[in-house]
Amino acid sequence: MPIVEVAPMHGPSMAEVLSARARMAGAVRRTPLESSVWLSDAAGSDVRLKLECWQPTRSFKVRGAISAMTARAAAARERGVVTASAGNHGQAVALGARAVGARATIFVPTDAPVAKKQRIVGLGAALDERAATYDDAEVEARAFAARTGAVFVHAFSDADVVAGQATVGLEIAQDLPDVRTVIVPVGGGGLIAGAGAVLHALLPGVRMVGVQSVETRTMHDSLCAGHVVDTPVTPTLADGLAGGIDESSFQRVRRLIDEVALVEEDAIADAMRRLFANDGVVAEGAAAVAAAAIVSAPVPYEGPIVAIVTGGNVDADRFSRILGGRSWRT
Repeated sequence: MPIVEVAPMHGPSMAEVLSARARMAGAVRRTPLESSVWLSDAAGSDVRLKLECWQPTRSFKVRGAISAMTARAAAARERGVVTASAGNHGQAVALGARAVGARATIFVPTDAPVAKKQRIVGLGAALDERAATYDDAEVEARAFAARTGAVFVHAFSDADVVAGQATVGLEIAQDLPDVRTVIVPVGGGGLIAGAGAVLHALLPGVRMVGVQSVETRTMHDSLCAGHVVDTPVTPTLADGLAGGIDESSFQRVRRLIDEVALVEEDAIADAMRRLFANDGVVAEGAAAVAAAAIVSAPVPYEGPIVAIVTGGNVDADRFSRILGGRSWRT
């Protein structure tokens, strides 16, 4: 399992994180840390699951979106909001826009999971699904913002989004102050940058481990190269981690992450099955990579360990095939 070592540093300030937490009060859940027996056995140490799949939109993304929407409520109400998303951020922005009385337009790639697209529409947002990829969707969303004046809310580089996502780290530090390793799925890097900033500040010595699938390895390859690279994304269970990164997210992550691991697609499917069978947790592919990394690790991570289950939005048909041990590819 390839690993990249990088040096930790700083991210969003504690004042920004606390301000985001105050703005989000009542709209975002404080999710539990649940012990996982099978993962603890695999790791040889205490493993807790941070169940962000239990958020209102079944994803941690609601933290960043609510933080951003409440920070810009007046502008959002007047001009509307727009974003690009693989699905979870879009749902979260749609919910946040609804909460502040703003119209929302969400651009997603055409192959985004049906369940995620249906929920975006169900929350009252306009959906554009014509883009071939996430990166194409972002280009279209930015053009829409320039054309209409709508407020663009970036999924992982927006400062208010990162501050909101950082509250995950605050909860972990408060609920498990002796944690030694935190394992985080990484796409654009907003979650691990935000949580890492808080955890490094409050718990010096905690190890931040990012995980990507072998098919969504843009951040991994960029850290290897020392600069942002454009790694092609192929079909993957971890669709929520697909897409490119930008310079700001790269610089933020490279200063706050300790290592990045890659996991195979079969390991993700197995982790999804075992999380459901053993913990009763529905985890989408992008969320199951943290558990897959624990099982696949050549050297056990130091415990106690927290694995963040970032979301639970998976199409029913795909999940059924995975649980039945059948191929998830259509």
